[in-house]
Order: sequence, then C-alpha cells, then structure tokens
Amino acid sequence: MRLLNRHLLRATVGPFLFGLATITFLMMIDNLFRYVDMFVSKGVPFTVATKVLILSLGFTLALSVPMSVLIAVLMSVGQLAGDNEITAMKASGISLFAILRPLLLGAAIIAVGLTAFNHYIYPESNHTLVNLLHDIRRSRPMLEIRAQVFTDLSDGMTIHVATKDDRTGDVTDVSLIEKEKPGELGPRVTTAKTGRITSDRATGAITLELFDGEIHELPDPEQPEKYQVTRFGRQIIVLQDQHQGIQDSGRQARGDREMNLTDLKEAARSQQQQLLDSRQHIVNVNADVVQSQYRLLNPARRGLSANATPARSAELSAQLGATRRKLDHAASQARAQVTVADSHIRRSNKFMVEYHKKLAIPVACLVFTVVGIPLAVTTSRSGKGVSVSLAMAIYVFYYLCLVGGEKLSDRGFLDPALAMWAGNILLLLVGVPLFWRAVRETTYVRLRRPRWRGHRPHEVSP
Repeated sequence: MRLLNRHLLRATVGPFLFGLATITFLMMIDNLFRYVDMFVSKGVPFTVATKVLILSLGFTLALSVPMSVLIAVLMSVGQLAGDNEITAMKASGISLFAILRPLLLGAAIIAVGLTAFNHYIYPESNHTLVNLLHDIRRSRPMLEIRAQVFTDLSDGMTIHVATKDDRTGDVTDVSLIEKEKPGELGPRVTTAKTGRITSDRATGAITLELFDGEIHELPDPEQPEKYQVTRFGRQIIVLQDQHQGIQDSGRQARGDREMNLTDLKEAARSQQQQLLDSRQHIVNVNADVVQSQYRLLNPARRGLSANATPARSAELSAQLGATRRKLDHAASQARAQVTVADSHIRRSNKFMVEYHKKLAIPVACLVFTVVGIPLAVTTSRSGKGVSVSLAMAIYVFYYLCLVGGEKLSDRGFLDPALAMWAGNILLLLVGVPLFWRAVRETTYVRLRRPRWRGHRPHEVSP
C-alpha cells in the first residue's frame, strides 16, 4: 500500500508544479507589464521595480495554489485512468477511497502550509508592497498623475487632468493650482485644453508643456477688482528636483489585507465593541428624553396646570418648546448614531471576510481533491486539455463565489463566514455524491425502463 501511495503522490508532483507555474504566470501578466512600465518608462530603479514584482507574488500564490491542486488531481488521476491503472486497482480490490487517502493527505499538507503563508508571510509582504508603492509615488510624482484625480506635485502645486496617455504623456483639460502658502484663498490657477508631461531622469525635472490656455490670478485678495486673466498659446513650466531618492516613510497603518488572522480578529472585535457603544449611546439619549417627559407629566405638575396663571402658561409654553427641541436633537443624534453603527458593521464584516478568506482558500485544496477524483475518472479518455479546461471552469465558479460573497458581505447582505465558505460548501455538495457514485461505478443519471402492467395491446389471451 505504501508503494501505491508513493506512486500516486509522485504522479501528482509534476502536474502540480506545471499548474502552479502556468497559473501564476497568467495571473502575473498584468504585474509584469506594470513592472516593465515602472522600469523603462517611469525611471524606477531596477532593484526597486524587481522588489515590487516579487512582493506582488503574495496574493497570486494564495489563489494559484488551490487551483494547481485541482489541476494536479485531474491530470494525474486522469492519466492513471487512461492507462487503465484505475481499472487494475479495482480488479485487485482497491477502491477509489485508497486513491483518495494519499491525495487528501497531500492536499492537507499543502492547505496547512498555505494557511501559514496567509497568516505569516502574505500580510507582511503585502504591507511592505503597499509601503514601497507609497514611497515610490512620493519620490516620483509623475507616477501618481492620473486622469480625474487631483495630484500634489509639491507642497504648493496641484494638478488635475481629464485624460492622460501614459505612453506619450499627452493630457487634456489641464488645471494647475499654485499656492504660495497652505490655505491661501487666492491661488494662481492655470488652465489649458491640451498639454504634455515629460520627465528628465538625468536632472530629475518634470516639464509641463501647456497649449491654448489661461492664467487666472488675484494679486491682492483684498482688491478683487484687480483680478487678472492672461491667455497664452503655449507655456512651459519646469519643476526641478522631482525625481528624488526613494525613502522609507515609516508607514505603520495597515489595511485588512495587511493583517494576519490575529489582527483581523482583534480589529473585528474592536468594531463590534464600538458598535455596542454606539447603540448604547442611542439608548441613553432616548432614556434622557423619556425621563424628562416623565418629570413633566407627574401628577403634581399636572394639577398645577389646571389652574394655570399667565406666568404658569408662559412657563409651560417654554417647557413645551424645550421638549420639542430636545426631541429633535435626540432624533438627530439617533440618526447619526445609526449611520455610525452601520459603518462599524461594514468594517467588522470587511475584517471578518478577510479572516475567513485566509482559511477558506486553503481548505479549498481538500475540496478540489474530493471533486477532482471522480471527474478525472469519468473524463480520462478526453485528454489533458479537457482536464485543464475543467479545472478552469470549476475554479472560475469558485472565484465568482468568493468575489460575489465578499461584495454581498461588505454591503451587509450576507454573513462573512457564509460568504467565504459558500464556494467550498457548494462544491462539496456536488463532489461528495459524484465521488460516491464513482466508487459504486454507477451513472450520474439512471433512467429506468417503465414496467407494463396487465396485457399488452398486441397480446391475445388464449
């Protein structure tokens, strides 16, 4: 039996490595283009751009490993079935359960390793990547200029463009805001219909070449009648020392994908506590209103109001006005606290979604093993191309469950645990019956021939 287990595991190593390399490469294509653009077009040093590329592997590996397990099971077991080795095993009294055990053990080892990767390595690599990209944007403002976004080129200059061609640097509908000091009420505004942004790596300067524009400025904010408008056909603005060395900003804040399992659990617990505090605040505000109304409606005070004097009537009117204002204030506070509570719920769901995702994706290795064996046995005659296509279809379904569940949970429509584990549960509900039928060697859909009762029409009784 040990020989069989080693044979099965050895047969899956090659397809697993093939699937891991292929899927990782396909998922990294976008990052590869980004890497080349950063190094060739944006002037980012080779070592820094390579570090960005390597750190981008974290999220890719977290998704490609389970899919590689599915490809390995489909290709290896399908090859064994195609070579009639599965048939020989069954003839020797070895069922599919004997094939499942070593493959499930191997998938469990990969799942444990992937869980440790998601807890220890991936959050730290993602945190380092986010910090590095932040530092690159600070040292290379050219990288940060994007369409429909206000970008700070320096402490006193901000630019906004409608469109931008990253290859040529051409921009349209340019607005350049210049301030001599922060908070200045009368900044100098330069607008242009078109322009071009170029950078010089040698001098570290950025050149803004603007066409067909205007310059709006107010020399003295206290004399608005001296507002000036200057029109130009072409103007060149040179910003020196924009390409600075990349320096560590020391950023410590972490997003949900930069936290490990412990941090995510603690962050969700903190949001739940703030949610309880917000709801308690609503209760306290309502209790204050109720208590004030109770004091106004006690029998002694109502007795005085029966023989009310003009002074007493004025006092009651003032109390009524104060009560209305208090009710309006309480209602406003309640609405505000409801909004705050909703934000805490969404943040808590976001942290818990990431928490369960880090656990559900490794467990998918086990689920794909259970689903893959019966599918590999039944499609063994179709070739390896069918196995890869089938793996892609299953994983697309699983990925859609992850993405859809995450969106629904972030919006508060679905529990985070159910949202992240729904894909595993649905595949198991399909995979377990398929595996059981493969063990019993029965078809998935059994059509029974109807039985005729009584005499058939063409039969003649003696």
